Amino acid sequence: MNGPHVDQADELGYLCVDDFVADFVGARALASALETGLIDDLVQHQPCAPTDLAARRGMDGRGLRLLLDMLRANRVVEHGDGLIKLSVPFMAALRYRDLLETKLYFANLVAPDFLDLFTVLLTNPARFAEKARVFDLFSYGRCFEPSPQNYQLTARWMRITTAFTKYEAAVCLKHHDFSRYRRHLDIGGNSGEFALRICKQHPRLRSTVVDLPLVCETGAKHVSAEPEAHRIAFVKSAGTQDATPQGFDLVTFKSMLHDWPDQEMQHFLEKAHRSLVPGGTLLIFERAQMEVGGAQVPYAFIPFMLFFRSYRAPEVYREHLERLGFHDIEIQVVELEMPFILITAKK
Repeated sequence: MNGPHVDQADELGYLCVDDFVADFVGARALASALETGLIDDLVQHQPCAPTDLAARRGMDGRGLRLLLDMLRANRVVEHGDGLIKLSVPFMAALRYRDLLETKLYFANLVAPDFLDLFTVLLTNPARFAEKARVFDLFSYGRCFEPSPQNYQLTARWMRITTAFTKYEAAVCLKHHDFSRYRRHLDIGGNSGEFALRICKQHPRLRSTVVDLPLVCETGAKHVSAEPEAHRIAFVKSAGTQDATPQGFDLVTFKSMLHDWPDQEMQHFLEKAHRSLVPGGTLLIFERAQMEVGGAQVPYAFIPFMLFFRSYRAPEVYREHLERLGFHDIEIQVVELEMPFILITAKK
């Protein structure tokens, strides 16, 4: 993924992108500005006259004026002395362009689920699961049989999850000390991005990612150009019933357990317990139950809101961990665009 190196000292800086994906109209205008190359043009030529901008982009004056007015209302651009330039806050958000574009793409992709099916989501979850585009996007059944279409569809949703994990991992690294570990297993580790971020911070650690077959193949390509690639292995799995490798002092679940009902979640926790050496640590980093609070739900948040029934309270995880014999269970709540829970437990 393109984007800046994530500095732990600025691990929350990426949240500024949400300021520009707060409402549908502003987000749609920003997506168009990126699609037409207008944002890149302004990065290179600002400040500039609207007529010069229109000529370079091949846009008619009325269309450009409408777009610029919408961008100004969204605080993306500023007008002054007849010239256009990107605002200082938006220039800061462009440091996280990969995440910004991902949030725009993800929200625009699943917005019809909210517009057309929100009542169904509230009243008939099973019916919503049958009709919603978001479940077609995350179709794990396509992650087994190799085919050009399956590789393409798998890579599409993995690009989304990878962009989020890149920045969320820095927050997890800030709140937990990974320096004590040497062998790390990431169950459902997706593209290996979480493992990669940990390995970059801790050069003596080796990671193993367990996931579905096409996910592992796509993930191996994702990390292949990184200096840490030789310390990240991928193990293909068919799901909850497959055994996982053993002998690890750290097993992690990053934004994975919410995908599964309680019974399957219990199976994954049992697998993690078997994979850990005595004294090893289990770490869960997951979105918590959502709360709307006093402000309206922002547009960028729609994809996560569609899964609101999947997010668990920390006590649910604690009960399952205690049942398996884990001890020294610690729970932290980390406020990001929504609350995250960071749970650690000892075998």
